[in-house]
Amino acid sequence: MNTRRAYQHIFTVVPDLFASNFFLFILCAGIWGSTWAVIKYQLNGPDPLVSIVYRFAISTLLMFLFALQKYKPFQYAPKFHLVFFFQGAFNFSINYIFTYWAEEHAPSALVATAFTLLVAYNILGMKIFYKKAMGTHVYLGALLGIIGVGFIFSNELLQIKTRSSNITGLGLALIATFFASSGNLLSYKNHLNRVPVSVSSAWAMFYGMLVTLILALIQQKKFTFDYPSIYWITLLYLAIFGTVIAFGAFFTLVGRVGAERAGYTSILSPVIAIILSVILENMNVTSYMLIGILFCLSGNIITLSAKK
Repeated sequence: MNTRRAYQHIFTVVPDLFASNFFLFILCAGIWGSTWAVIKYQLNGPDPLVSIVYRFAISTLLMFLFALQKYKPFQYAPKFHLVFFFQGAFNFSINYIFTYWAEEHAPSALVATAFTLLVAYNILGMKIFYKKAMGTHVYLGALLGIIGVGFIFSNELLQIKTRSSNITGLGLALIATFFASSGNLLSYKNHLNRVPVSVSSAWAMFYGMLVTLILALIQQKKFTFDYPSIYWITLLYLAIFGTVIAFGAFFTLVGRVGAERAGYTSILSPVIAIILSVILENMNVTSYMLIGILFCLSGNIITLSAKK
């Protein structure tokens, strides 16, 4: 198989895999479950604003290449670009800026726990802005998931003293979660407008990168490239897997099942993070973790398998 055929084969096989909602859900949760630890390696590099610009510059290029294989992403009216812009500003700029700041002030466990509220934000947003009726199973599943994550991180949370830095980190994480949810709701608007996920994501990533670049230039941040190889390796992982693949899958899922149910990936991803830590880092498993995982999986089953 020559290079051209291999290139075309990738863009043929990937959409087929994305046909399964279960595959999309596990893909998002699995990738994002690994990114909490990976982001820590980014903190030893340039200013977070600069890292975010680098990350989404790579992601934007890749997503446009993907979109161009099947669609015409440059033929959309200004009204569509208005939605693209705010989705990008919320999902791919402000959300990440506050997340990086939060991880500078507080342990990743606290930040991950705050992000479990994404499902609650999404439920309220879908109900308020799209008048979408929510079944009891959605609320019950979300509640079980949040309780489960609380059990998983109970030891770490109990050991976190009420220092000002931790309180600041928690506040920043809650703000990041709010903007992430706002971007999710706008991605559902793109679905209603029948905009392909690859097109809306490409433009949203471009505008998010642009907003962050402007903020970095205003604050006179330095754009240099003299950083350890681990920084660039983790940056590529975050750009390709944590952004292009994971968000492409997530926004597809939002269009199919709604932001309130797709947002449950924020509940399952900490569970994936725990499993990876046990396998790769020999982390000790406590009874609280097992109880928490049971709650999360139960809430997941209730939320995703209930009848429409």
